[in-house]
Amino acid sequence: MSVLLKADGLAVTARLSSGDLRLLDDVDLEIRRGQIVGVVGESGSGKTTLARCVVGLLDRNVRVERGSVTLAGDVVVSPGVDRTDRVRGSAVGMVFQDASRSLNPLMRVRTQLAEVLRRHVRDITRAEVRRRSLEVLEQMRIADPARVLDSYPHQLSGGLRQRVAIALAVVTRPALVIADECTTALDVTTQTKVVGLFRTLVDELGIGLLFVTHDLMLASDLCDRITVMSGGRVVEAGDAASVLDRPQQEYTRRLLAAIPSWT
Repeated sequence: MSVLLKADGLAVTARLSSGDLRLLDDVDLEIRRGQIVGVVGESGSGKTTLARCVVGLLDRNVRVERGSVTLAGDVVVSPGVDRTDRVRGSAVGMVFQDASRSLNPLMRVRTQLAEVLRRHVRDITRAEVRRRSLEVLEQMRIADPARVLDSYPHQLSGGLRQRVAIALAVVTRPALVIADECTTALDVTTQTKVVGLFRTLVDELGIGLLFVTHDLMLASDLCDRITVMSGGRVVEAGDAASVLDRPQQEYTRRLLAAIPSWT
């Protein structure tokens, strides 16, 4: 599998009235095509900052001080450089924690999918927009895609809304998808279905997936590799089985020990 995304020595700082605050410090990360990499850690560990840096969604007072992010070998982020507008929505799709951040409540699903396609796919025809919209909802394992296309978000269940949000992220056939805590608001049964859907999409489409979560058990079910973050730094990284079954760092062991036991 070829390297799709690479973060190399990434350092990110926020400028505050009280002084500079380091959000990421010398972070390395690599995702290959057809691979799911989980980034886990407590709130404030830097995992969401890392995800947002990749797609250029950092706040205005936040800057990249050192390091770089490359996509398929091309630098998209480095100090003073932000080329993410060239890849965001086309080569990189984003799924947020709350589907309402991705969905316009005043627009039918068909209109929202069409807007994304027309913005990122040059010279696409109306017929192709319709075909691609139905196709992507079918890929989401939605039983009645025609009905969902004609629906407003409030007419759909939470699970369906999240599937539509994922559809918006993949309808342009990106090489990489970033999912930032996108299962947090879902019940356990729906979480399981969404996780299975991500695995299927990666296997079928050969995309890379960066899966940001605080849920180690969810990461263990889905991810090929896991990166553990704390205080803006990577404290442990490796294949999922090694990190979760044989953690080398005390911080990782504490995270695992905090998982509730039902036995």
